Amino acid sequence: MNIILIILGIISIAYDAILILINPGTFLDIVVSFTHIWLALGAYLIFLGIYRIKTGHSFWRIWKRWIKITFVSLVSVCGTIAIINLVLILNPAVVGIEDKADNVILLGGGIDKDGRLPESVITRVEKTAEYLNKNQEAICVVTGGTLKWLPYPEAPELKNQLVKRGIAPERILVEDQAKDTIQNLQFSCKMLAEFRGQSIGEVLQTPTAIVTSRFHLRRAERLARRMGYKNIKGIPAGCPAIYVPHNYVREICAYVKLNLRILLTGKPSRLQ
Repeated sequence: MNIILIILGIISIAYDAILILINPGTFLDIVVSFTHIWLALGAYLIFLGIYRIKTGHSFWRIWKRWIKITFVSLVSVCGTIAIINLVLILNPAVVGIEDKADNVILLGGGIDKDGRLPESVITRVEKTAEYLNKNQEAICVVTGGTLKWLPYPEAPELKNQLVKRGIAPERILVEDQAKDTIQNLQFSCKMLAEFRGQSIGEVLQTPTAIVTSRFHLRRAERLARRMGYKNIKGIPAGCPAIYVPHNYVREICAYVKLNLRILLTGKPSRLQ
């Protein structure tokens, strides 16, 4: 058991290193990366395994009864919340490739220090291109600004990749200021209103498809509905298997954070 803990710890640390290597960022971007949750888990597992080998018992044996009860209660509550949110995340509303949407919003999902999109974002681009080729009247907003610690905005490269896949440049609007999903949806709505000569309310009533990775789709849809989008569904893109554990752990945390934000502040509110 002790050796297994150490091996699992090494695997967890290696996973963190692999994620950093396949999507390199600047020094500060790497330092603050959420991927280091795997580094922390790995270090804990290795420490726990070594502690058990040296002492012959675990922390559990020396904890007081009230600490054990508190710990088990917290783990149970957190585990239940995580499972509930995971079930929600796994069940977004999905639009078929043949279903008509006048507006398409392609959400950015990261860019590396050299201005290249990771494979998980390229799959979003490919799904968007497939949909736009099937629905020639649709207009697409590519949205993604310059993320903290990184030198390039995402949106221009998203457009570049769509054009390479045969989408006419005049069908693509570039929104390069958004820093998060809320701003993605907010700024895209305003850009569509200006392009179409419509009010914000009219854009919100227009059939709209959001393209993002499947793990992110439920949260994006929930945000869109709270912000006033009345006729919205998502187009899910896959992601490489290596990213799956990390993406879903991160998304559970993000979805819980969103629920707390809505509960405590009532935001985001409807667009005006």
